[in-house]
Parts: sequence; structure tokens; C-alpha cells
Amino acid sequence: MDRPLHAVVLPPSPRLLDALADALGGGPAICPLSPGLPEPALRGLLDALAPDAVETPDGLVRRAPGGHPPVDAGTAVLIATSGSTGAPKFVEVSQDALRHSAAGTLARIEAKPDDRWLCCLPTSHISGVQVLVRSLLAGTEPVITPRFDAAAVARADGFHVSLVPTQLRRLLDTGADLARLGAIVLGGAAAAPGLLALSLIHI
Repeated sequence: MDRPLHAVVLPPSPRLLDALADALGGGPAICPLSPGLPEPALRGLLDALAPDAVETPDGLVRRAPGGHPPVDAGTAVLIATSGSTGAPKFVEVSQDALRHSAAGTLARIEAKPDDRWLCCLPTSHISGVQVLVRSLLAGTEPVITPRFDAAAVARADGFHVSLVPTQLRRLLDTGADLARLGAIVLGGAAAAPGLLALSLIHI
């Protein structure tokens, strides 16, 4: 059976977290899209996606069903990407894959039941989505920021955080004491050995 598909054009927020929780629980699959996209780019993505409904800060607007290709019943999230031609494409990610990945990360960092996450990655990317899934799986409320702020991250005592190498470099440039944070999950690109060595000095 095909699954309903909602485009979620929301800033990082509790409403986005609720939509993701619903998708993981068997509700409509979601495709999170950044509301900061230029209007032509956003319109092009929505035309290519052809969702059954679009959720924005103004509410949920339903569209004529059946316009999009079939969405597998196990799919929870679609992530927009651009192919080699530049045409919009979407990668389907199953709820099982999201849950298994999040559970593996929580186990690897030996997260405690009350540990919380700071989400400062784009929630239209799989990296940001995964931070939210980890929080949902842990049963804790994440702190969701609209953008990366090195000073704010440096003050996030005890929170786990996911970063890309560029963000870690900016965090180190503030003189942050990384020991104040929980685990730092680094991904998105290869980190230079010098960056990792410098990080260890700040722990």
C-alpha cells in the first residue's frame, strides 16, 4: 500500500519534530524542505515532489492526491537532492533505517536515558533529521536552533551535538571548552587529522 506524502516547509521547530514523530509512527511520510529556499527553487521542488499536502507555518494545505510516484509503505522521510542534471530528486529513507541508525549512535556514545541533543544542522538534510530521530528514540526533547551558532553551541553544557568539520573548526576558533559538551558526532565530510588533534587539546 502506498503511503501518503507531506512536504514539510517549516523551520527547525517542535512542529517539524511532531511531523517526524508521526512519520516514524506510521503516519504520512514527510519531505522536509527549507523555508529559506528562493521561491523558484521551492516551487520546483514541490512540483517535482507532488505531495498530497504541504505544511507551512500557516498550516496544512491538502492537494489533489496521487500526483507523486508511489511511496513505499516503509518510507518515513524523503530527502531532496539534485542529480547530475540538476533536476530535483528525492531519496527515500525507511523508518527502520532511521531507527537503526539512531539506536546505533546512541549505543556507540553510551548515551544515558536523560541525555539531550542540540540540533544545529539543517533539518532538510539527513544529518539534521537524524539528530531529531535520536532525540525521539531517547525520549528527550531536543534543543533546535535555526542555524549554527558557535557561541550558542559552546554554551550547551552536557548536550550531545552533531557537527560537520567546518562547524567544529568554527567552534574551536571561539576557544570553546569541548569538555563541556556531551558527545560530538562528526560527519558530512572527512575531517583533517590536524582538526581532530586540535579538538583533543580542547577536551
